[in-house]
Amino acid sequence: IAFEIRGEMWSIPTEKPKKRNPDHATRLTDHAGYDGDFWWTHDGKKLIFTSDRAGSLGLYELEVQTRAVKPLWQGTGDAYRPQVTPDGKQIAFWVAGSDDGGLYTMPVGGGPATRLVAIPGAGAWQANDNEAAFSPDMQWLAYTRRSERGGVNVWIVPAQGGEAVNVTRLNAHHSSLRWSPDGRYLFFRSNRAGWGIYALPLKREDARADELELQFALPKETPRVEIDFEDAHLRIRRLTSQNAQSELYLGADGTFYFLQNGDVWSVSYDGKEAKQLTVGGGYTILRQQGDRKRLLLVKGGQLFLLTLGPGNPVAPVTFVAEWEHDIAEERRAAFNQFWRGYNRTFYDPNFHGRDWAAIRARYEPLLDAVGTREEFATVLSMMVGELETSHSEVTPAPGPAGPSTAHPGFSFDYTYSGPGLRIKEVPKHSPGSYPKTRLTPGEYVLAINGKEVRLDEHLWQTLNYLEGKDLELLVNANPVKEGARKVTYKALSWGEWSAIHYRNRIERLRAEVEQRSGGKIAYVHLSGMGGGNYEQFEREFYEYTLGKEAVIVDVRFNGGGNIADSLTRNLALPPYAYYRARGGLVEPVPNNSWDKPMVVLLNELSLSNAEMFPYNMKQTGLATLIGQPTPGYVIWTTSFPLLDGTRARMPGSGVWRHDGTPLENNGQQPDIVVEMTAEDWLAQRDPQLEAAVDHLLKR
Repeated sequence: IAFEIRGEMWSIPTEKPKKRNPDHATRLTDHAGYDGDFWWTHDGKKLIFTSDRAGSLGLYELEVQTRAVKPLWQGTGDAYRPQVTPDGKQIAFWVAGSDDGGLYTMPVGGGPATRLVAIPGAGAWQANDNEAAFSPDMQWLAYTRRSERGGVNVWIVPAQGGEAVNVTRLNAHHSSLRWSPDGRYLFFRSNRAGWGIYALPLKREDARADELELQFALPKETPRVEIDFEDAHLRIRRLTSQNAQSELYLGADGTFYFLQNGDVWSVSYDGKEAKQLTVGGGYTILRQQGDRKRLLLVKGGQLFLLTLGPGNPVAPVTFVAEWEHDIAEERRAAFNQFWRGYNRTFYDPNFHGRDWAAIRARYEPLLDAVGTREEFATVLSMMVGELETSHSEVTPAPGPAGPSTAHPGFSFDYTYSGPGLRIKEVPKHSPGSYPKTRLTPGEYVLAINGKEVRLDEHLWQTLNYLEGKDLELLVNANPVKEGARKVTYKALSWGEWSAIHYRNRIERLRAEVEQRSGGKIAYVHLSGMGGGNYEQFEREFYEYTLGKEAVIVDVRFNGGGNIADSLTRNLALPPYAYYRARGGLVEPVPNNSWDKPMVVLLNELSLSNAEMFPYNMKQTGLATLIGQPTPGYVIWTTSFPLLDGTRARMPGSGVWRHDGTPLENNGQQPDIVVEMTAEDWLAQRDPQLEAAVDHLLKR
């Protein structure tokens, strides 16, 4: 088994030899930069891998026995996802680059590389969308690529080059391509009609799909693959509804294997029989051994082998990987990796008018003074900060975890120094607001879980590691133990404490809108732009707008996400008909549509997707925008790890208005500007909300 740790490649035999230290893994490479993304040759003697030894990611060959490294390909772009073809003679690999991007093949052992498919500009932003699989007879190549509308489709091209054909033709995701051994089908996973495994018959079948039964058979000779491209996309059918959440593998007997919800599943070749092979979950990576008799799994950073057969036993692959490395050199390599990643993938090739190479030259000398993970992340943050771009945070490599401190469930009076704690506030919905565990502002908490407390560092030590566990509070109306009572409830996390304050604030604002508008206007707040927020918005929008004449949608203090377009599609579709049963209510179609006045509240802390949403509402004429300009923190982003464990975000795709102006560093302007001061906030006044209500009452 070969594996990669922190940019170095290692191997461990699956059958441990009888020798001293049999668990010690063999280090195959020794390079301060990145070595990985590997593929075994058919004879098991060599590894094809990518490395940044020459600057950009090139293609290399490693002789496992001697550990000799041989360069195979180097270009201006970065090589990734190499694989050896079914006949063992060719290497297929992708290149990310503005000029030489695309899919290549070259002979195993070295030789000229041929670009079969040109995809200029393919970079880290698209890398996960690109896969390739050769047909059994090596005459055809299936691959995936992103389409202009965001879907990832399957294309087939002659292996020697020629016209590529889109055989899926749908704005959906397709991945994990697998040819059947007999060359009659191409399998893949897709969400084209719900996530599942799909089959594309490469030729027209001689009966209806429901009259056919897929039967697996290994051909005695390499089959000749013939493809009828006419209406190929119409022949695709769903094989099983099981959602393969990993690479899809085809076993020696035609059984499919994949991960679903952290466990290994199998599905028969005809899709009729599904089995769960492991229990307990937690598996995150699945690979197939070359003999197709075993599956390699990763769980919690540990390797496991699943042997296919009776009971499908799973056994850990124990190993020890010890090595010394120069931290300073590793950080220098990570610095180069970071710079190269931005140089290749940053959405603006002009780097916001900055000289990215000159910036590198200024910051690289600072590495000599870096002594900690945090200092290294700070250097990178300062460096990328020169670009004045959002979504570019750098997170230090993880270190030892600190203590997790619970929240006691009430706020303190910081003017009181003791003995005990004086309660300042017990918010509604907190444990102390309920009769059984009642706490009252002005009371004193003298001890927690038997330990005397006061406002000092020992208080927080007392609360360490108590989230979700019982807190026993000794409470009294006076700061003495005599006559005190015990109150017990489960300690809160700081996230739960924050959620309580959020809930109370939204309830207060909703009540204010109800009172100020005389019950005519609804109020809905979006705290984020994730999947859960979308579902919550759908529920609350229906609940609170029922019978109302207008609505306020509040996206202030919203950190963003990716649901703005989905929300816009729902809100932009006006009723086009209505249903009514005899004597019944008039029901608009669609029933979640809205064609009444709307205000969107926005402010300086409406970020990212929460800036796109008000822009969408303005562009479509659906709402009036009230509040403060947003900060212009609008970009599509991904993240990538560096060699030392540092993690960096990558602004990979920009967002522009129809008039050509970017939303990045150019936030959305409100139609009506209303300021909220710090004094307003502390006094729980909301002039922006008041302006929204007054505006809608005039409509």
